[in-house]
Formats: sequence, structure tokens, C-alpha cells
Amino acid sequence: MFPINQVFQVGDKRYRLLWHDHSLSFWVDIDSKIAWPESIAISEMEALLLEREIERIDEPFSEQIFRGVDENSTMAVKREKAWNIIKGSVDNVGLYYRKTRGAIVREITEQHGITNQSAVRYIRRYWQRGLCKNALLPDYSNSGGAGKRRDTSKNKLGRKRNVAEGIGCNITPDIERIFRQAIESRLLKQNQSTITDAHAIALNVLKATQKSKALSELPTMKQFQFFYHREYSPPEITQSQVSAIEFDKDIRPLTSTSTSETLGPGFRYQIDATIADIYLLSEYDRTRIVGRPVIYFVIDVFSRMVVGMYVGFEGPSWVSAMMAITNTVESKIEFCQKYEIEITNEDWSVEGLPNIVLADKGEFHGSKVEPFIEAFGSRLENAPARRGDAKGIVERSFRTVQSKFKPYSDGIVEPVISKKRGGNDYRLDATLTLYEFTQKIIYIVLWHNNHHVLSKYDRCENMPTNIPANPRQLWNWGIANLTGRLRTAPIDIVRVNLMPHTTATLSDLGIRLFGCFYTCSEALKLGWFHRQKSNRPKTITVAYDPRVADYIYLCPSDNLKEYWVCDLTDRSRRFRGMSFWDMWLISREERKTDAITKQKAILTRGALIEKIEEIDKLAKSKKPALKGISNASRTKDIRKNKQDEKAFERQKLGFRPIKPIQQEPAKVVSLKHNDSDDFSYPDMTDILFQDDDND
Repeated sequence: MFPINQVFQVGDKRYRLLWHDHSLSFWVDIDSKIAWPESIAISEMEALLLEREIERIDEPFSEQIFRGVDENSTMAVKREKAWNIIKGSVDNVGLYYRKTRGAIVREITEQHGITNQSAVRYIRRYWQRGLCKNALLPDYSNSGGAGKRRDTSKNKLGRKRNVAEGIGCNITPDIERIFRQAIESRLLKQNQSTITDAHAIALNVLKATQKSKALSELPTMKQFQFFYHREYSPPEITQSQVSAIEFDKDIRPLTSTSTSETLGPGFRYQIDATIADIYLLSEYDRTRIVGRPVIYFVIDVFSRMVVGMYVGFEGPSWVSAMMAITNTVESKIEFCQKYEIEITNEDWSVEGLPNIVLADKGEFHGSKVEPFIEAFGSRLENAPARRGDAKGIVERSFRTVQSKFKPYSDGIVEPVISKKRGGNDYRLDATLTLYEFTQKIIYIVLWHNNHHVLSKYDRCENMPTNIPANPRQLWNWGIANLTGRLRTAPIDIVRVNLMPHTTATLSDLGIRLFGCFYTCSEALKLGWFHRQKSNRPKTITVAYDPRVADYIYLCPSDNLKEYWVCDLTDRSRRFRGMSFWDMWLISREERKTDAITKQKAILTRGALIEKIEEIDKLAKSKKPALKGISNASRTKDIRKNKQDEKAFERQKLGFRPIKPIQQEPAKVVSLKHNDSDDFSYPDMTDILFQDDDND
């Protein structure tokens, strides 16, 4: 059987089924203004349907049928009036037959005091528009021709003016073109003008092109605004007034959630860094202000748990990111013990690498990440440039963490440093060291992981209602019930493979990297540094920590678990205790000094050549003419000549001390003496040969 009120497409006409029994039915053309019900046999309808000459279609008047109407509105009043007129007769089957229809309509008109045309119009509208009360609603939505263009070539449209002079003007296509130029050049851009300025610009252009127009005939501000909001939709206006990046980051609709992209804990991590809004002091000298630290967080997307962190003065770079990633596989108990914080394994039981790491395009972009991907099978995803919303979870965590320590710490960054007399410089208020600040961050992370309730967390389909939206609870439930992708690995292997990798060369002096030389016992045993022809490779892959230049890590094979620790040799001993950044700075300064010196040497080399040639020229001029002396006699006495020249050289260049010249004559000592003076040698006989008894 066919349902009552079903609409059928029959060729280019549409019919609504009004009534039927087991053999006969009535339907009506819903598009004809003079339509009356037509009879059709049920068997005929079935045959037409099987032959596909008629087709069921959706309700064409659904918008009107399901429209909400205010009870006190004019539309509701007219609907109720029409319904009260026909409700007692509209279900009478006699209306479907031509012979009895006239009497029923006359009865309606006499009972309610309306014309025959009104009664027929109400009945036909009820049949054609859905057999319900809302079918009798008046077509006010068609009034006014909303969205249709008016004819502006005749009289002035709109209401008449009461205060301003003149009658105004219609907005012609020429004026629309000027309006559009003013809007697109002034309003639909990032540094947009006000709508008042755009209207003024449009009037200036219009006045310049149509000089005969009086001021009272120029378009008003309301006409300009009407055109602006009619021709340009709010999304189009908003999107044109901001950059594409700002629109995607702050304005575009959010149709999904980060959690929907994960299969469980450890599947996807987000990593990012921020500079903390606090100034710190030196741990070695608290009188020294050392600046603001960098905070790196690695957060699990599914549970929102902080799984790794780094707090230090290394700027946002691969080095600090490497330390944060390394912390994800490090024992959190040992990590906290470094800062005198005792925890249990339940407090922070996260050790492993994820399946996917979502990071910025900066520090995780390039060849440095390839060993990490090859070693652990983790996939790296980079967010678009300047799109922090792609990592909304970790971005939001920074604001949450900073709000936890700011009210209770000194040296917090303020919008402006006071320069007035007696004003306060917040940098001078710093009291914490990096060690103490890290302790604060660890306590905040522990509270977040164990006690923070995620009020806007979107739970997955099978999650029980008794699981609180707490990072640790979500992590534990996900590990037990979902498919995670957490990967464990030895921390030393992780550290080495997360370090930047590059190619070093080998020579007799050792392994050369960035101008420094390294050696290791394994390479010595293989004879790579022997000063004879050996089978050493020309190049080798090494890993290095930019913070420490004392060691590099040689990768002898494709096995990512195998590495040799290489020490700095004595040839490069001056770089011991430095970082590679210090070494690069020193090397760059040395190369700069050498380059300047070479430029000066080139300038003085010409003067040197001139001196040498001048000496040769002078020597040639002093060489006597050799007439009557044979070449044999000249070469015969070379040895004797050399001996004579040597004696001359000794005599000429021998060192002789210069004696000082006496300025005054020496004092003369007289040798004459008196008779009483005895200058003879003393007699020592009594002293040498006296007896012992006389002592």
C-alpha cells in the first residue's frame, strides 16, 4: 500500500496522495492553481511504479511545514483562522468527488461568512502543501522579493527623506562598480580602513567622475553599508582582513580534535618549547643574572600526560629537543633524584618512544632527525610554519604551567621595564637558580600528571564512565585496554642516535671533525692511524653532542646499536672542556685572522721581490770584468778561497767586548812604608807545631 501524503513525480508534474482504500485512491497536482483531486486505481499506480513512470520524491514543502511560528504573530493568527474554517470538512471524502464538492464548499462559506474563492483557496492549499495546519501559513517569506535586484532606472527606491535635502539617488551599476573598488581596496585587506573612510573614498571618486551631481544626490552611508553587507558575506570579509596563517590558527572552524587521531597512549607525542617568563640567577654566583630559561615539553596526545621535559639555557634547537626526547625513555625516578625529589614508579611511570612525534618545522627539520627515524621507527610530523594551533595540547600546557609558578616567584617578566625614577626593574627581583626553577617545574608536572582534571577532554567510544579525566588514569587505562605504540630502548642508544650525525675524515693524525682530531682504542687496533699505507676508510659517520667537544661517537657499521667513543687528541688539546659552539667560534676567528694576514702578506710580497731584485742588480754591477782568467783557474781554488773567506768572516764578525772608558784618573797608592810597618809573611811555626799540652 502507498502512504498518505506521499509525493510522486509524474513526468513534469508532481502529485500528492490524499486518500486511498484497497482499490481506489485520490491525488492532487501540487503545482497547479486550479487543481482538484483526481482518482486513480491502486493497481494502475502499482503498474506505473513498476514501469518507473512515476517516482517517489521528497517533501517539497518541508521548510514551510516544519517552520516555527510565534503564537502571537500575524502568520499564526491567519493560520488559525483558516484552520478553524476548514478543519471540520477537509477530511470529508465528498470533497474528492465533483458532484458533492460544491455543496460542501457552500456549507463552509455560509457557516463562516467567507467567499467561495477563500474557502477553495484554503482547501487547495491544505491538500497541496502537506495535509497539516502549517500548510495554511501565508507566504510572507515571498514578500518584498528578498535577494532580488530592483529596477533602479525609474523612481527612487526606499523611504523618502524627512530631514536631509533632495531625494537621493538609486545605486546604479556604475555606482556599484565604484563601491566595489572602494571596498576591495580599503576594507577587504589586513590593514583595513573604517567603513566611514571607505564611503568617503567612494564619494570622492564618484564626484570626480560625475561632476554634475549635487551633494544631495550622492549615495548615503546606509546605502554603502547595505551594498557592503549584501555583496560580501561575513566569512569572506573576515578571511580577507587577516592573513591566511592567522585565519587557520585563530579563526577557522574547529571540526575535529587531537584525540581522534590517536589509537592510545604512546601513539602520538607533541613536542614544543617556550621561553619562560622569569629571570634566573647563576648557581655559582647569585649576584649574576643569567637570563630566562627554555622549557621543552613532550606530551602524550591521548592522555595529555607530560612524558618528557627539558629546562635549561640551550635555546630552542635540536640539542634541547634531543634532551627532551631522551627524557621520555629515561627513568623518571632517577631523573627526579637529580633534583632531590623522591617519587615512586606510579607517580610518573612513562619510559618509551612514540609511534609519531609532532613537532615544529625548525629544530626537527633536516638531516639531523634521520638517524632517530631509522633507529627507532618513529615517524616525524612537522606542523606548518607559524601554526601553533596544530600542536594545541602542548601549546596550552605552557600557559597552564606558567600560571602555576608566576604568582609565587620573583623576577617574573612584565610588559614594560620601568624607567621612571624610583621604578622597579623586574630583572633585579630574580631569586631562583636554574636548579631551583627546575624543581618547581617538576612538581608542577607531577601535579598535572596525577591530579589535574581535564574538563574538556573528549573520551573515546569504549571508555567507562568511572575513569576520571586525569592524565595518569587515562594513560593507565589506555595502556591496559587500547592499542598503544610505546617503544622501549636503552637510553645510551637513544642519546647517541638522537645526536646530530655527520661525516668525518681519517688521516695519520686521527679522526678529523670540524678541525679537531680524535682517536679511540678500536681504531688504533685496526691500524687506521699508522704512518704507512693502511686500509683505513677515507670517511666515517660520527655523532656528536654540540655541548661537549671532548668526545665524538663513531659509527663503524650500519648497526645503530654499535658505536665507539672517541677522545680528543693532544694535537687538539686546546679545545678540551669547550663546546662545539665555542670551538666553531674560535676556529672562525682564527680563519678570519689568517685571511686578514694573508691579504697583508700579499701586499708586502711585492716589496720583498723588489728588494731581492735590487740586491741582484747591485751585485751584478759590482762584478769585475774577468779578462785573462780562465774558468778552470777560477774553479780550481774554490776550497782555498772558502778558507780565506771563512778567516775573513771570523775576523769581521768575531765578538769582542767593549771595555768601559775611565772618565777620572785612578787613585795612586804609594809603595813607601814606615819602619814600624812589617809587610813580611807571618810566621806560622808556633801555631802549627805547638804541643797539645799547651792547649
